[in-house]
Amino acid sequence: MYIVLMEGTDPRFLGGSARARHERVAARVGATLVTPDSLPALGSAFTILVPPTTALMLPFFSDPVVVHAEQRGDTVAFEAPDGARVFAGRADLVLAAADGSGGALPVQRVGVGSLLAIGTVSQRRAATRAALLATAKPSDGFVSRTFNRPISRACSRVALALGMSATAASVATLLLGFVCAWVAAQPGYLPFVLTGILFQLTSILDGVDGEIARSTLTESEAGARVDTIVDQLTYLSSFVGMTIGWVREGSGTMALWSTAVIGLALVGSLVRAGRFVARHADDASFVWIDRSVRRAAVDTGLRPLKVAAALFTLLRRDLFAVVFLGVSLTGQRILVPALVLSGVVVANLTLTIYSEQLAAAAAALRRARAAVSTGFTAADAQHAEA
Repeated sequence: MYIVLMEGTDPRFLGGSARARHERVAARVGATLVTPDSLPALGSAFTILVPPTTALMLPFFSDPVVVHAEQRGDTVAFEAPDGARVFAGRADLVLAAADGSGGALPVQRVGVGSLLAIGTVSQRRAATRAALLATAKPSDGFVSRTFNRPISRACSRVALALGMSATAASVATLLLGFVCAWVAAQPGYLPFVLTGILFQLTSILDGVDGEIARSTLTESEAGARVDTIVDQLTYLSSFVGMTIGWVREGSGTMALWSTAVIGLALVGSLVRAGRFVARHADDASFVWIDRSVRRAAVDTGLRPLKVAAALFTLLRRDLFAVVFLGVSLTGQRILVPALVLSGVVVANLTLTIYSEQLAAAAAALRRARAAVSTGFTAADAQHAEA
């Protein structure tokens, strides 16, 4: 498969040039990006000719209309609902249609998000919103889908306009997490409430780096690890800051030692969770543990695992941040270590008692993801999960 970019302007799209993004698209789908003067030499090879006013998106290559046209050897013009259009098929026929000498090609409609119009400023704004909307993850919880993602996507639009990378967004989130920890270390009711607000804001902004990476096709294992490390540092620093603030309020030596023990247990739990992810997951996300617990609960039907799955939902960062905000409004700092201790106990008991079931569930999830990534049908994916 060949991708040819027609001559013309190279608009800025998603924080970089459209051409640079098309190069990443070609690399992702295994296509070869060639210049327009190479078209005559391609003969009957399947070729996609992209006007400078159109952005070619990854869903285009899995769109059933496109797949069937390629299999039949058709030469057609594919058009999206927003008017974005590409020409695809035999290279010689595509070239003739593009320059007007070969007559008009039949037009076939593709799904939303397969092609995006980027010819005007307003179109590029709409395309950016559509591209960021497509970065939503199936693993997002209710809080993320309903509240966090709309705000984080707005922040991602600003970050992309400023040319920020995913790594820069991760660093910004980490710095905000450290500010949250410093505020948590201040005694008094208002600093504690502000800590809850900042922790919630950090949870929202935590999605920006991933949205930038997925929309610009710059995801990497290293980036996923950085994101996970930022998450854990934010958790730990906020907990340490909260403990310092509690001691400064005069809670006493016993409170200091008890929170120190809980903090060490939290670190141990994070290390253990990290080992599970490294051994059984195909990425660096701690969400794999939550998904594995829920999958194991379904596969085994064990009531304790069903209870654990419900409790693990409360430990997800988006919902935990909301709970933490509610706790901060009460002004009772003692509730925070109690909440953390509960999570540590549930996590360790689940990972210890049901280690085999969780490993089997994680393996099933990996098979299902592999089935989807290799182009299997939904029925195939369900069979792979079984």
